[in-house]
Amino acid sequence: MNLATVYLSKPSTQRILSQKPGQEGFSLIELVVVIAVLAVLVAVALPNFLGVQDDGVVAAGKKFLTDGVTECNIARMRGTANPTIRVPGINGGAWSTGAGTTITNNTTVACPTDSSAAGATLTFTPAVTANPIFNINLVTGAKTCSRAALFNCSAATNGTW
Repeated sequence: MNLATVYLSKPSTQRILSQKPGQEGFSLIELVVVIAVLAVLVAVALPNFLGVQDDGVVAAGKKFLTDGVTECNIARMRGTANPTIRVPGINGGAWSTGAGTTITNNTTVACPTDSSAAGATLTFTPAVTANPIFNINLVTGAKTCSRAALFNCSAATNGTW
């Protein structure tokens, strides 16, 4: 037996030689189907991911507003003279008082003692779609909001959140 006959009689060589051309790899139709399925998945999932950051900004602002009331009340109960709270730096939002005074991030705000005082209401306006406005009275804890049905807030009723 010569070398060529031995090589051609091996099972691995027979397997390779028995394959028809074009049997290896993926067909064009298979690749198109996979790309179409991926495109549908992206189209469904992408809108959900885009709103996550906006939801985080809104949640952080609302959380601070409620925490601010708690901090003011605790400071008053402890007998702290002229208690204050520090407004956090939240990227994508603006703070102001009920009197319309803009508050810069990381600024201290006095805790009012009279719920009807001009500075008794603290407002957070996130820079998101529909620009909701969240208000809280730092004395009574009364919450109101407007312009954002997306964030459980009714423009018609100036609903609570």
